[in-house]
Amino acid sequence: MTDLLWSDPSPIPGRSPSKRGVACQFGPDITASFLKQNNLKLVIRSHEMKDEGYEVEHNGKLITVFSAPNYCDQMKNKGAFIR
Repeated sequence: MTDLLWSDPSPIPGRSPSKRGVACQFGPDITASFLKQNNLKLVIRSHEMKDEGYEVEHNGKLITVFSAPNYCDQMKNKGAFIR
């Protein structure tokens, strides 16, 4: 469950230790493999602050959405949602 919730995307292929200290970072190759194995087209995830409220990565196959603007009243990030 920790890996599912706290792992973060990375531009570097493969898996590596996470900057959070738990779970891992995963590259575009891991995303592509996951999508193929599960017959999916896209991963939509959260639990990672993004300055613009969202970020598209891994060749457009992974979207991070973060809905809390100005996280912890100090990050000055935008919030986003997806439809």
